[in-house]
Amino acid sequence: MELTKTSRILSIFHLFRYCSEVSFQEITELLPVSQKTVYRDILLLKQAGVLHIRYSKRRNAFVLMDTQFHEPRFPENKTHKLYLEKIIRLCTLMIELDVENPVAWYRAHYPTISERTRQRDFAQLFKIGYRIRYEPMDPWGEPGHYRYEIPETYGLETFLSRK
Repeated sequence: MELTKTSRILSIFHLFRYCSEVSFQEITELLPVSQKTVYRDILLLKQAGVLHIRYSKRRNAFVLMDTQFHEPRFPENKTHKLYLEKIIRLCTLMIELDVENPVAWYRAHYPTISERTRQRDFAQLFKIGYRIRYEPMDPWGEPGHYRYEIPETYGLETFLSRK
């Protein structure tokens, strides 16, 4: 299964959550894409304000400058702006989503977003290894609830299984 553009971008964001320095080669070994594609994806993350990195020629790698979100640079194009808003929302979910009640957290933070979009967002994160799933009522009558698991490390198996 080939990674979608959004999955690829979120995977790069996830990588920088766990590594302060990453080379083009390391990214292209994990994701079967060209260096140009990686560079475009990184520029999009920088434009969204969710990734603050610089390229170090001395280290031959991208170096994480800080982990804070910055003000996004929204384009005039409405479609591109909506896509950047989606990336910002998904990156925010990756680092802030409440483990105890992901749906309540989502509704509190994004009250104008539809339930269908929330389901799509959860499904998008599921594609890259974030486990958000509903467990229905069990046979003993306990009500259903959501489980949320964040990958603690950057596992190669997430991407190798999708090639």
